[in-house]
Order: sequence, then C-alpha cells, then structure tokens
Amino acid sequence: MMETHAIARAAALAGFADGGPDHLNCAQAVVSYAAALLGASQDSVVLARYMGGGMAGMGQVCGALSGAVLSVGLRDRLLGLSWADRSSPAVEQLQLLFQGFDAEFGATTCAELVGYRTDTTRAYERFKSEGKDQSCRAYVAWTCDHLRDVLESAR
Repeated sequence: MMETHAIARAAALAGFADGGPDHLNCAQAVVSYAAALLGASQDSVVLARYMGGGMAGMGQVCGALSGAVLSVGLRDRLLGLSWADRSSPAVEQLQLLFQGFDAEFGATTCAELVGYRTDTTRAYERFKSEGKDQSCRAYVAWTCDHLRDVLESAR
C-alpha cells in the first residue's frame, strides 16, 4: 500500500502544481489522491471544484481539509458503509486530522494560513505572485500523508 500511496500522492501534487487547464485546486488534489488510493474514478475530483481557497476562495476551511472530508465520504460510498449521524469512527478520525493539521500549521482556515482571502482575481493573482501556493502544496502533501490511515481504517 505504501507504493500506491507514494504514486497517488505524487500524482495529486503534480495536478496541484500544474499551471494549465489540468490544474487541481487543493481540495481536488486531495480527492484525486483518495480516488487513486481507493481505486475510484478520477471523475469524482470535479466534486471538489468549488472547495479550493477555503470554499470558493472565501478563506474558510482549508481546501486540503475539505477535500479530506469529501474523500472519506467517497470511501464510504464506494465501500457501501453507512452509519447514523456522527456514529462513524471517521468523525473522530477527521477531528484528529484537523487537530493535527492545526498543530502543524497553526490554523485550519485558508485565510489564516495564507494571510488573506483569494475571492477576487486580484487577490488570487497576489496569492500566486507571492508564492503562497507553495505553502498550500505542503498542506496538500501533509493531508494526503495523514488521510491514508483514515481511508484505510474501514477496509
């Protein structure tokens, strides 16, 4: 499984780094990673299209983290897992993932992590020109590394 993780992680980070039409935002990159790890279609990546930049660039929950939450839902759907509200062991696992991320990076919201919202073209251009996207690469990588255990816990 380690080899699959490394390949899926590398592909997700390559998609995130792609500056062209195949670019994946932070949330999409994490969902791409999960889809590859789970053997799911990469078509699911489109579901995270508007989660980047803290939900439509509004600086809320880091896209890597929202992509992780969506990825666990994808896993549940693929494996046919169902629980009553909040009874899934994944709830606590995701809470621990968020807490670990916060401990590592000092925040869980995009605006706090990069220093501002990216909800306008001008703000997004500033984000790119200041190299803040390189910080986001670290957030995506960290999330992929820690999400693997959550995804595999139900198998």
